[in-house]
Amino acid sequence: MSDSPRGLGELLSAAGWKRCEPVLSAAFSGVPAEVRGRITFRSGAPFCRHVMCTSLPLAGDLQAVLVQFDMAETVPATGAGPSRRAPPKRPALPAELLEHFPDDIVIFDGCESAEEKAVMLLELIGSDREAGFLIEAIAGLEGDAPQTLYLPEGSGLETAGYAAVRQMCEIRLVPTPSLQEAENGGRPAMAIIRHNVDCPHEVAENRRLAYLDPLTGLENRRAFTKVLERELKRLAADTETGLAVFYIDLDEFKKVNDLGGHDAGDDMLLRVAACLRLTLGEFGTAARIGGDEFAGMLPAANKEAALDVAERILDGFDRIRLEVGERVFTIGGSVGIAFVEGAMPLKQLDASVLLGLADRACLRGKRFGGQSVQLHAVQSNDCAEGGEVAALPEPGSFRGNELTLYTMPIMCLKKNRICGSEVLLRLQGERAHELSSRAWISAAERSGFIAQVDAWTLDKVLDAADKNPSRVTLTMNVSAESARDPLFRDGLSQRLSVNPLLAAKLCLEIAEKDFLREPATVESFFKFVSGLGCQTAIDDFAGHWPVLSRLTGLRVEWLKLDPGLTQQVADEPAKAAILNGLVRAAHELGIKVVAKHVESAEEADLLRELDIEAAQGFHFGRPEPWPDAGAPFGRPVK
Repeated sequence: MSDSPRGLGELLSAAGWKRCEPVLSAAFSGVPAEVRGRITFRSGAPFCRHVMCTSLPLAGDLQAVLVQFDMAETVPATGAGPSRRAPPKRPALPAELLEHFPDDIVIFDGCESAEEKAVMLLELIGSDREAGFLIEAIAGLEGDAPQTLYLPEGSGLETAGYAAVRQMCEIRLVPTPSLQEAENGGRPAMAIIRHNVDCPHEVAENRRLAYLDPLTGLENRRAFTKVLERELKRLAADTETGLAVFYIDLDEFKKVNDLGGHDAGDDMLLRVAACLRLTLGEFGTAARIGGDEFAGMLPAANKEAALDVAERILDGFDRIRLEVGERVFTIGGSVGIAFVEGAMPLKQLDASVLLGLADRACLRGKRFGGQSVQLHAVQSNDCAEGGEVAALPEPGSFRGNELTLYTMPIMCLKKNRICGSEVLLRLQGERAHELSSRAWISAAERSGFIAQVDAWTLDKVLDAADKNPSRVTLTMNVSAESARDPLFRDGLSQRLSVNPLLAAKLCLEIAEKDFLREPATVESFFKFVSGLGCQTAIDDFAGHWPVLSRLTGLRVEWLKLDPGLTQQVADEPAKAAILNGLVRAAHELGIKVVAKHVESAEEADLLRELDIEAAQGFHFGRPEPWPDAGAPFGRPVK
């Protein structure tokens, strides 16, 4: 209909226009509405008994209102009691338009009481429940603010008590403009009704869950990307602070799943998530974006600050212990950082590109063996480069002459003389500056190459012990892979059968994390080598109860303390007291103690006071090439 409301008003009687005006006004405001009742022309001739108006947007800012007249509609007679009206019919609109309109609209002229309005609405939606709640809501409708209510569809007890899972009826009560109030002082209003609407609580919960990882409760990839986009917009306006994006891939998570089961894997992921929340804090964001892959972001002043956060993440991982039956699992990780300077022009840099750059940096550390941090300083043209990660050696693909042996002195604190040497593996050549010892040893363990290296090291150690008449003990680290390898045990047994006296010069140590993961394997190995006459040690011992509780039945001569237990004890009396109790407990079990990473005379003196037998660290001597080792490891391994 092309006439404006003023033109239509000139056609209708004063009473008819009074009924149609609020409906048309609502429609021009974008709200579909209808009115029922006898409407006449100025001449008194009948016009219609039902008017429905719907808003139709046109091109640009134009808007049209579709006005439909139903001459055949009749108004039911009003009986005693509260007024009851028949449900309005849906307009005959095209199917593609119908789905965008409410199911029903009821116009109140203001003469009805709140109880009468409630009865009309309950009849319309086919419900006999929540009448008191609806009456109260209608009575409280004040001002121009609309109010939205949700009632259960249908009636009866079968709909009760399941608000989170059932379909609801949405009723939106909207005050409508009018030239005058009703005789009883009531305000005209309309009720916009939609049937079979999802419960709003369920919708809100589903929307929340759509952006959360269901296991850890961290944000998922979708949510992380959205937050990262917002951070990039902030970064464009704030040139003082940069942004660090972290990509974290867990190392050796498969072992947790394989040896402990998937429930243990889930528990480990929960602990990793808690660690990330704690480390990134309230100003950072943590997300789980894959099976054992996580991401994080945090404003950072510079690259050094970003690297410090990544190191704290790995330190947090180092403190995680998960006990499953006889096993205690630890976890590590590789962290890639994409760091964006605050003043850098972003150009086309987006969230997916930035996360991809962090992933590439993580992949570099992963291929170098894991347990490392790699940082990529983002450039403005990074998104246009599309380059691949530089060619890197595969884990375990060490070439001949790259591996060699160093030794580090172990000092007897009471006698103040060297009582042993720890044999250390080192990488030499071009890659020696690219890989830390921890990184390439991790790579060798992941590739299964470490057992070959351990066997080669054992031969070198036994050869040196055979040639040297002194009683200095030679200590070497043995991996869990070698401890369970029958060939390694056979090789050791054969060498010592020729010269059993060499066993007294040999101390074989296994890291605490390997003992925690495979206690049965380590206990069996220690029993075997002790039977041959070798000494045994647990390396990087941190005082965890799962290890302490097993020490009484474990054949071990030495505990090599984790550096965190002995560092800064001179400045922290409480820490020194705890260390003293741990040392005394070891002595009561007949176990001697070695301190590591001792760097000052003050630390050495305090360790003597605590009755610690031996120590090693830069204060006593740095690792040096071992002249007795002979030729470097010369077998290329693929």
